[in-house]
Amino acid sequence: MRIVLILFLCVGASMADDIASAAGQIFNSILPNLIGNSVTGQQGNTASNTLQQIGTVVGGVVDYAKKKSYEEMLKQVQDSTTDEDLLRISEEMFNADINNALNYIQVNLQGKTSPMSKSDEAQSSLLNVPENVWNGPTIRPFAALFDNYHKNVIRPEFVTPNEETEQVTYINTILATGPMRSLMTFLVSKGLNQMNEYPEQVELLKKIWFTKYARHWTGLCKCSCAFENVFMAELKSDQVLGLHSWLFFAKRETDRKANYLGYIDKLDLGGKGLILKQHSILSETKDAPEITMFVGTSPELETALYTLCFMARPDRPCKLHYNNVPFTIQTKTLKAENLVLIDTAYPVF
Repeated sequence: MRIVLILFLCVGASMADDIASAAGQIFNSILPNLIGNSVTGQQGNTASNTLQQIGTVVGGVVDYAKKKSYEEMLKQVQDSTTDEDLLRISEEMFNADINNALNYIQVNLQGKTSPMSKSDEAQSSLLNVPENVWNGPTIRPFAALFDNYHKNVIRPEFVTPNEETEQVTYINTILATGPMRSLMTFLVSKGLNQMNEYPEQVELLKKIWFTKYARHWTGLCKCSCAFENVFMAELKSDQVLGLHSWLFFAKRETDRKANYLGYIDKLDLGGKGLILKQHSILSETKDAPEITMFVGTSPELETALYTLCFMARPDRPCKLHYNNVPFTIQTKTLKAENLVLIDTAYPVF
């Protein structure tokens, strides 16, 4: 009778593939003991133990069923997030950005230019970033990722164990910060209860930012990911893609691989940073005529804002503000490995 009851539960759980998978894993861990007890007639409170173990299985299946799939999470955040939510949470994230670096760097805007101009209106570098900034608690693991990628979208890339460790180190580091805690609390408030679990938070960020996908039309080389495009730069023929991180741009300037030609426009974010639209040349010949980036903001704030807008307003303007200064984040998505992922994301005003 005991075995029949166990099998009945198994059949019921198999009505949904994902729940059945979870149930199967839990059953496999206890089924041999239950059958063994029945066959050998072990003494003791066998009935009580059996019911307790069955309760463990059922509870595990129910808990698993409450977890939403990646696609369900994205849809729920899109459907439940209001414009007022976005204004409130963006303000909260900026206020929590204690690793903001604006007051420690020098921003040399110099002359104005346009996307069409080839004239150099800036004789000096755009950014001067002191060494102590590079040693910041979240900037150091962020910048450690810069040498993990090739800029050409058709050059093969293989994630080494060390590079995967660097990805997880970055995620673990930023998950301890105010902007990312605000994001996770917000996601839980929208019904994503599994975001209360730390491993689920790590898995979500890793999936969104580091899933490899193909950007070239052949689709043969999974040589790109959201992190590389948004926070670094890629080359597709003569086209510069991404380049939305002020920290990566500062590294390029230091290495004499970026020539800042001047700024097109700027928006002051109430002393917490700038949004800058500028024109530069990369690697001596690659024209990047209209780049937009935050300047002075921390990696965790930018990651939190982009993640929020990707989940809540994919492929459309995500209207935010800080200190009564409105701005927008534009995300673009693509589908790879049957997942909706970030193609690119950047601020606009």
